[in-house]
Amino acid sequence: MKRWRVLFILFPVFFFWSPVWAAGAFSNAQLRPEPVPEEALSLKEMLVIARKGSPDMEAARARILEAEALFREAGSGLWPVFGVSLAWTKGDAPSSYLFKTIDQRRLPQNVNFNDPGSFNNAEAALWGRMQLYDGGRTGIFRQMADMGRKEAVLGLEHRASHLGAAVVQAFFQVKAAEDYLGIVEESIAAVSRQLEVMEVQYRGGGVLKSDLLSLEVRLAEVMEEKVSSESRLKIASSALSALLGFCPGKGIRPGKADLVLPDMPLEGNAAMALALENRADLKAMKLSVQRSGKAVDAEGRRMLPGLTLQGRYWHHDPDAAFDKNRENWELSLKASWEIFDGFSRKAGKEAALARKAGEEARARGLILEVRQDVEEGLSAVSGAKARYRVARRAVALAGESLDLVRRQYEGGAVDVTRYLQAELDYNRARVRKTAAFYDQERARAELARALGLLSGEV
Repeated sequence: MKRWRVLFILFPVFFFWSPVWAAGAFSNAQLRPEPVPEEALSLKEMLVIARKGSPDMEAARARILEAEALFREAGSGLWPVFGVSLAWTKGDAPSSYLFKTIDQRRLPQNVNFNDPGSFNNAEAALWGRMQLYDGGRTGIFRQMADMGRKEAVLGLEHRASHLGAAVVQAFFQVKAAEDYLGIVEESIAAVSRQLEVMEVQYRGGGVLKSDLLSLEVRLAEVMEEKVSSESRLKIASSALSALLGFCPGKGIRPGKADLVLPDMPLEGNAAMALALENRADLKAMKLSVQRSGKAVDAEGRRMLPGLTLQGRYWHHDPDAAFDKNRENWELSLKASWEIFDGFSRKAGKEAALARKAGEEARARGLILEVRQDVEEGLSAVSGAKARYRVARRAVALAGESLDLVRRQYEGGAVDVTRYLQAELDYNRARVRKTAAFYDQERARAELARALGLLSGEV
C-alpha cells in the first residue's frame, strides 16, 4: 500500500504549487507592438495583417476558445467523475471513534461506548459517481453551449467585417492625403515657374509690383496647404498603422488598392435580402434567440427526477499501513425527486421566459438597425457616384479654362489675378475629384460591410 503514502506526500505539493506556477506563467506575458514594415503594402496585404495583428480580432478569437471550453465543460456532465481523498484524524468523540474503528476492523470487544478513548485514523479513498439521468438538462446545456460556440465564431466574422471596413476607410484616407499632397506639390511647381517668369518681367518693367506680390502670396498659400497636407498624411498613416496592430508612432505606406468588392444590389429590398442572408450579427442573434428558448426548456425540466450511480473504495488505518484486510467499498444507485423547492423552479422559468422575450425584442431591433444601415449605405453609394461624375466633369472644364486663361495671360490679354483664380479653381476641382473618388470607394466598402460581404476579405 505504498501508493497511498505517495499520494499523501504529492497531494499537498500539487495543491499549493500549481496556482503559483500558473500565476508565474501569466506574469511572463508581454505586449510588444511589431515595427511598421518598410515596404509599401497593398490593401489585401493590409487586410491579412489586420486579421493577425488587430487586438480586437485577437480578443474575438480568445472568445471562441472560451466558448469551446464552455462547450466541453457543458458536456462533462455526461461523463463519470472520479477522485481521491486523503485524510488524517485524531480525536476522542465516541461516534467518530466507533465508526472509524469499525472501518479499521479493530473495534475492541469490551469497548465503553460512552468513553471509548482517543483514536488515530488515516483514511485514503477512491470515489466515483455518474449522473445517469437529470431530466435531459445536461443535453440541453450542451446544445446551448454549442450555440454559444457558433455565436463566438459569428462574432469573429462580425468583427472581421467591421475591421475590414475600417481598414478600407483608413487605406483610402491615406491614399487621398497622398493625392492631395501631390496636387499641392504640382501647384507649387506651377506657381514657382510663373513666379520666375514674372520676376524677369518685373525687372524688365513688363509687369507691376502688385502682380508680382499677388503671385508670391499665392505661392505662400500653396506652401501652407502643403504643410497641412503633410500633417494630414502623417496622422492618417499613423492611424492606419495602429489599426493593423503596429506601433502608431510611424506611418505605414499604402500600395495598390487590389481589393475587388463584389457586385452589390442598389435597390433596398434586394440589398436587405442579401444582408439577412450574409450578416454575421443577424445569424448570431438568431442563435441567441434559439439558445434562450433552450434555456426555457431546461428550466421546465428541473421538476423531473434524477438518477445517480456512485461508488467508493477506501482504507482506514491508525498507522497509515493500509493493510488489505482493512479495505472497504460500497456502490449505490440514488434516485431523487425534489417535490417542493420554495417556488424556485417557477421563478427560474419565468426569468428564462423574460430573457427569451428580451432576446426576441433585441432581434427585432437589430433587424431595424440593419435595414437603416443598408439604406444609409445605398444612399451614400448613390450620392458618392453622382458627386464623382460631377467632379470629373468639373476638372475637365477647369483644366480647359486654365489652359485658355494661361494663353491669354501669356499674351497679355488678362492680368495675373485672373490667371491665379483660374489656377486656384483648377486645383480645387482636382481636390474635389480626388475626394469624390475616395468617398465613392469608402461608401462602397461601407455598403459591403452593411450587406455582410466584407468579413470574408479579412
